[in-house]
Amino acid sequence: MKQWLPIALKQWLWWVFKSPQRKQVGFGTLLTDVKGYLALKTKSSKPLQAISISIGIKNRSQHLLTHVIPSLNAAAHKELITLSIYDAGSYDVPNLKEAIQAQWSGPLIYTEQVQDFTRSKTFNAAILQSPNEYIMACDADIALPKNIVQKINTYVTPHTAWFPQVWWLSDDKKSGRFFSEGTGLFASTKSNFIKVGMYNETITTWGKEDWLLYFAFYKNKIAGYRTNEREMIHYPHERLKPEGFEKLF
Repeated sequence: MKQWLPIALKQWLWWVFKSPQRKQVGFGTLLTDVKGYLALKTKSSKPLQAISISIGIKNRSQHLLTHVIPSLNAAAHKELITLSIYDAGSYDVPNLKEAIQAQWSGPLIYTEQVQDFTRSKTFNAAILQSPNEYIMACDADIALPKNIVQKINTYVTPHTAWFPQVWWLSDDKKSGRFFSEGTGLFASTKSNFIKVGMYNETITTWGKEDWLLYFAFYKNKIAGYRTNEREMIHYPHERLKPEGFEKLF
């Protein structure tokens, strides 16, 4: 207990004074966070709402078929899930739409438009075509937890967006860690996503669009709620980070 209290206090002080939203948007984000957490605590119990898992993709099809779709098939309340795919012209799997339909029997919204892949544009398109108000942006190399429908319904409110910290598997898949430096996966209402300006489509190279979106929520008085998600697993893939990449902060 003597060790735990100082660590907890240190973490709390870091969150209050040095968390990214404070440094990048301003100290007024503390009030946004407090209002967001109160919204979560006072959220009334309602029937689960349908969700859309939205994915922008180009040539990471085998990961999608191996990780994302099997995890959705195993999800509780699978009948409430719509899979929304915007394909920028994948050619690594012959007829990706048919390959998806062979595994996924639930609702599928699929658009293919051959173009250069940028994460911002493809994910904006995947989310905009989603039919449900509760949306989640999910990369193709993620296995989602069985209770993903419940979690999105729990953590998304008019005052909160959910930015889970996934379990990042090591290359040998024998160990891992929570990926706290990334905000690439998120869930929110579709209307709030549009309200904050969506992903910044001027970002055409790797990185930064995720944190810019996170800060955009705060600029619109919507808290980014972060949780450690051990069962939300990121599987290894080819590194895409370019040499000389400069971090946003």
